[in-house]
Amino acid sequence: MKGINSKLASASLLALVIIFASVAQAQARETAKPLRLVWEAIEGYEKYQVQIMDASGNIVLDRAVDANYVEFILPLGAYKFRIAAINKFDKIGFWSDWDTFEIRQKIKYEFFTNDYVERVGLKISGGAAYTMLLSPWNKLYHDTYNNYILTIGFHLGNSKFFKSSNFLRFTGIELEGCYSLLHNKKSIILSSSLKNLSGGLNLFIKTNLKIPLNFYLTAGGGINITEQQNLRYYFNVGLPLKAIVKSQDPYGKVGASVELNFLYALSLNVGADYYMIFYRDKPLSSLRYFALVGVRI
Repeated sequence: MKGINSKLASASLLALVIIFASVAQAQARETAKPLRLVWEAIEGYEKYQVQIMDASGNIVLDRAVDANYVEFILPLGAYKFRIAAINKFDKIGFWSDWDTFEIRQKIKYEFFTNDYVERVGLKISGGAAYTMLLSPWNKLYHDTYNNYILTIGFHLGNSKFFKSSNFLRFTGIELEGCYSLLHNKKSIILSSSLKNLSGGLNLFIKTNLKIPLNFYLTAGGGINITEQQNLRYYFNVGLPLKAIVKSQDPYGKVGASVELNFLYALSLNVGADYYMIFYRDKPLSSLRYFALVGVRI
């Protein structure tokens, strides 16, 4: 009898798997497709009694079956069930303990959607940019693809923690970090590079369209750390001399971008911004063309 009870008890976990698998195949609305509860067959027994109880304590299914499964149709909700083996004299030998399961509504995700999966309103993005230098720095350094961006944004209008029907629902704040590397144009006497590491805060305005396409206007600023390495060749000395100059300077940016949301929680942002580092003697201005892939939480 203990073996029978053990096998019937093992039906609990298997039953949950079968029920949830069946629900996962259903549509978001309640379905007429039967759900199946399966348990391990017990040698020597060909009949079983199955009872299912709803949350109010009412028996909603009490059925004898000739196989180790039962099919049924019930509304969404929480239930309890138990199973008993029926011997050759059509007598119930032993009931398993009551166990619980839940029939849930399937969440139907759309491939293209503006929804945030957990409605937190966070979006984490990373990608690269092409930096085109403006005068006078474009005479000294090449444009570069070595520009990498990471952002963490909080979108007020997409957060369950922020309730507003005014203009603020179209706004948000964003932390941005960026690394870039510039190399000087060809020179027989000087080799120079600029490494920039920046971090700051952005404010943005965005559309909240019904279609999975949004437009952004962004402005922000922060601190930029620059390391300039110069390697100058002196032919009369015969050896190059290396010099490193470091500085910390403020930067600012304004830009616009387009966001395409896809694959449930992913997004692609493509845009451009005007970016300026405020060096004391000669500010460095550039245009950045970027593409960022993000995940919406």
